[in-house]
Formats: sequence, C-alpha cells, structure tokens
Amino acid sequence: MAIDDIVARIAADSEAEAAALLAEAEADAARAKADADALAEADAARTLARERARTERDVATIAANARLDARDASLATRLELVEEVLGRAHDALVGLPDAEYAAVLARQIAGSSTGSETVLLGSADAERLRATLPDAMRAAGLSLRIADDDAGVERGVVLVGDRIRVEVSPAAMIAGRRDELVELADGLLSGREG
Repeated sequence: MAIDDIVARIAADSEAEAAALLAEAEADAARAKADADALAEADAARTLARERARTERDVATIAANARLDARDASLATRLELVEEVLGRAHDALVGLPDAEYAAVLARQIAGSSTGSETVLLGSADAERLRATLPDAMRAAGLSLRIADDDAGVERGVVLVGDRIRVEVSPAAMIAGRRDELVELADGLLSGREG
C-alpha cells in the first residue's frame, strides 16, 4: 500500500466520518427544531387558551355590568314613578272637597284617640278644617276640643294629649302605609299585581 493509497484511505475515512458527523448533526438539528416547534406550538396553544379564557371572563363581566346598569336604571325610573304616584296620592287627599277631607282626617283621629286629646290644626288647613272638622269628628263618634294653637305642620292635624302627640295628615297617612303603597305602585308599574 502506497502512501497515496493511505492518504486516499484517510481522506475517504475522514470524508465518511465527516459525512456521518454531518448527518448526525443534521439529525440533532432536526430533532431540536422539532422539539422547539412542539414547545412553541404548546406555548402558543397555552397562551391562546389563557387569552381566550381572559377574554371570555372580560366579556362576561361587561355583560353582567351592563345587566346591573340596566336593572339599576329601571329600578331608579320605577322609584321615581313610585314617588310621583305617592305625591299624586298626597295631592289627591289634600284636593278632596272640604267635608270629605275632614271625614278622612276624623276617621284617622278616631283610630289614634283615647278621647282626651286636643286637636291642633295644620296652618294650611286651619280655615277649611275649622268649618268642617267638628261635624266630621261628631260623625266619627269623637268629642275632642279643637285648639286655636298652630299644630306645627302644614296639612292635617296634630292630636295632643298626656304623653301623646300624633300627626294626622296626608303625609303621615302615606308615610304610615308607605311600604304597602310603594309595593302596590311598583307592582302596577312593573305589570304585576301587588
């Protein structure tokens, strides 16, 4: 074997070893690329799933807030209407003809009186009640004294006695039945019966 053959053989072995190393490096690179692609794909899927879940939560939160805002707006509108209805009820009581107004007050007085109180008239109603309340109280079975003192209220009367002071007025009547009246008015406004 000549030197040329030895050199050719070494060159061939080197080429074969280089080709094998190159093939092994290419295979390692392909595996590394496949692993990196798989990791990137899995990471992208996790990121996408995480972002999709966050977006769904955000959408659900926005929808829930919109429903709450709509409910609050509806409730506020209904409460405004209920207050308007109660105001109209007050105005309707005050607007009754004098004799009917006195009769309503007399019935309320009868429900609160022990029979020994004094009746004080509201400043805005004094004239109309001074003329009609005595007959209305007699019709209700009451014989209470009507004082000249101001009741300290605008409408209705104040019943004053030993350790008792009761306001009998349209405002007090509505306040005393406010929950019931609010429920009734709200039921009518929302389409359900109270």
